[in-house]
Amino acid sequence: MTSDIIVAADLAAARARNEDVWHRSSKLLHAGEIDEFMSHWCDDASYEAALPVGGLPAVITGREALHAAFTGLVAGVRSIAVHDVRFHQTDDPDVAIIEERMVGELADGGGYENRLIIRVTFRGGRIAEMLEYYGQFAHQDLLRKLGFAS
Repeated sequence: MTSDIIVAADLAAARARNEDVWHRSSKLLHAGEIDEFMSHWCDDASYEAALPVGGLPAVITGREALHAAFTGLVAGVRSIAVHDVRFHQTDDPDVAIIEERMVGELADGGGYENRLIIRVTFRGGRIAEMLEYYGQFAHQDLLRKLGFAS
């Protein structure tokens, strides 16, 4: 019984740490503060699209490549907001599943809305891996509007 209490306390602490990293980094991304946003990522981190779309590599690895990709995203938007955020800590203290609805106003006046499911792996209090599921058609349309795809 004591070990169950310790495990529960460890998972609660992991959830608090991971959720804090997620929310702080997301807030920086949405504000367009990419240098600060990237400080929440491991140097060898990777982003993977579970449903790849043309114009964006299926996997982006390394701080420099991630910085460039996220800079390109925020350069084409006036605002990004997320709603309906649900943070699910798994039994693995380094893995969480996040659900959210992203809404963006594009620089050209257009809009973007998509539901996301993201598996995030944390290491040392930073994001190590992201595997993102999203609506492919909405995401492809966003990349086209941002000039990444035809």
